[in-house]
Amino acid sequence: MIYLTENELLKIYNLKGLSKSLEMVKDAFCLGCFTGLRFSDLSELRLANLKQNFIELKSKKTRDFLGIPLNDYAKEILKKHDGNPPMMISNQKMNDYIKDIGEIAEIDNPIILTKYQGATKIEKSEPKYKFLSTHTARRTFVTLSLEKGMRPEVVMSITGHKDYATFKKYIKLTENVKLAEMNNAWNKPNV
Repeated sequence: MIYLTENELLKIYNLKGLSKSLEMVKDAFCLGCFTGLRFSDLSELRLANLKQNFIELKSKKTRDFLGIPLNDYAKEILKKHDGNPPMMISNQKMNDYIKDIGEIAEIDNPIILTKYQGATKIEKSEPKYKFLSTHTARRTFVTLSLEKGMRPEVVMSITGHKDYATFKKYIKLTENVKLAEMNNAWNKPNV
């Protein structure tokens, strides 16, 4: 499951010199990373859904009402577009452009793919940007929100996840977070 680290997300967010169409896709993708919205909900987002500090909408997939708090990054993206959500394009075209943006931003850590042909294990390495898609934004939001200390139930209420089993599939903690948590819990106190 692919998600962006905070550093990778900020590299994309701060990317300059893109064409107008890539800039629009970058902003829409980053808005998804900072709010956890699905592509289908980003596509339906209108000015009427934007309140002072919240996005309020009915999820297209689940039909549930969502109240999503706007953080500073999301507000900055909306302000850049005169208070409107960035213009959306088709999911397929957006996925192509997100890969281009990832390549420009040098999101190229190797990702190892494992396939099996019968009993033979075949591994192939590809740069991370080749796996970026609109859904990466939602996974990034969940993972980074948890890493930053948001409680799972708060993140679930923002993303609209109803059960923990589904939500758990989104959780990917970095090695640094695991190390810090382990050290905090189990290292000997300095006396």
